[in-house]
Amino acid sequence: MVAAFEIVCIPLLWVITLWRARSALREGKERGLWTAFCGVAVAMTMRPYPFGLALDRLSGVNDLSFLVKHLAGGVVAPAGLIAFVQRMSSSQWASSGYRRLRMALPILTGLAMVLLFVATPRPLEAADLLSDYASDGRITAYGTIWISYLLLALAAAARICWQWGRQAGMSLLGWGLRTVGAGAGVGIVYALHRIAAVLLRYARNSVPSTDTSDTTSTGLLVCSVLLFVIGSSLPALDKLRGWLRARTDLSQLYGLWHALTDATPSVRLDPPRGRSADLLDTRRIRKRLYRRTIEIRDAALTLSEHIPTALREQADEYVAGAGIRGTAAATAAEACCLEVARRARLRDDAPPGEHQLPAGGGRDLLSETQALKQLAHAFRSDLTHTFADTVDSARTLGDQP
Repeated sequence: MVAAFEIVCIPLLWVITLWRARSALREGKERGLWTAFCGVAVAMTMRPYPFGLALDRLSGVNDLSFLVKHLAGGVVAPAGLIAFVQRMSSSQWASSGYRRLRMALPILTGLAMVLLFVATPRPLEAADLLSDYASDGRITAYGTIWISYLLLALAAAARICWQWGRQAGMSLLGWGLRTVGAGAGVGIVYALHRIAAVLLRYARNSVPSTDTSDTTSTGLLVCSVLLFVIGSSLPALDKLRGWLRARTDLSQLYGLWHALTDATPSVRLDPPRGRSADLLDTRRIRKRLYRRTIEIRDAALTLSEHIPTALREQADEYVAGAGIRGTAAATAAEACCLEVARRARLRDDAPPGEHQLPAGGGRDLLSETQALKQLAHAFRSDLTHTFADTVDSARTLGDQP
């Protein structure tokens, strides 16, 4: 079971690493998370025997894969994790002295590991470096150093995550921090188990069987990695949810936008597309939504030339007669006037001498979008089209001799 989870983790970690590479290069705030994922992905890839053995044979250095695995998973990944949780939690532990310490510790740890690894004779390829050379004090020191740094980094990450996770409340950010903190907690148990095994083997004391110890160690590691993956992905769900909401809003405003800008094509930045093509285009969703709200308001402003005061009063009375009150009544009256103005514009009617400006928009994109969605709903209603038909009929009768 553990082996199956381990096999699943490796491609998952590489997919996430490659997926986040672009944003990590573009935005500095993503580099800590990308570094952590990349380090864990490299470490997990070195675990299956064929991959590690292939690296050792290619390089001609016995057990080099163990050094790569321990540096990537025990030094690089924890350093990236600390940077990530500080960024995600807006931690104030950002003094220049702390930053220097955070950079110096992994560098010194990695250097010590490399020196001890090089100083240790390794005539044969080991099945497990820490087990096969457990009697060598240099390998014991090697294992103690990297596991101690891993333990220190995980403890710091767990502390930051739980502290700021409580402050973030029940949001996805808060749950993400708590989940990462739980993963760090499991990682602490993993590190304690590993360092105990290293020291006990060196002391030639009674130790659990290698198979049992390795299974326990692997299980703890996989559990920690999965919690880390889940926790670090939860805040991204907020972005995904915002993207989906913006995409839905863009689609819901299409009908109103298309109808109004057909009558005022000069307000369009780009040529119009069909609804299906617009829906299938997933690029620049938020920018397109922002542009769509602007074009709707610009079209409404242009169409206001065809909305005299008398028409506005007539629409207000008509909506009130339909039993609509409050904000909904103002929105319905605005929709009625816009439909009449749109038809007049398409007929190329001369605008009256006086007119009223349309209602103002929202304070931000969210409130503006909500207001326009209500207007779009009212614009599609039978009430609006019945009012416009009534006005057109009255105008036709008035034009007859």
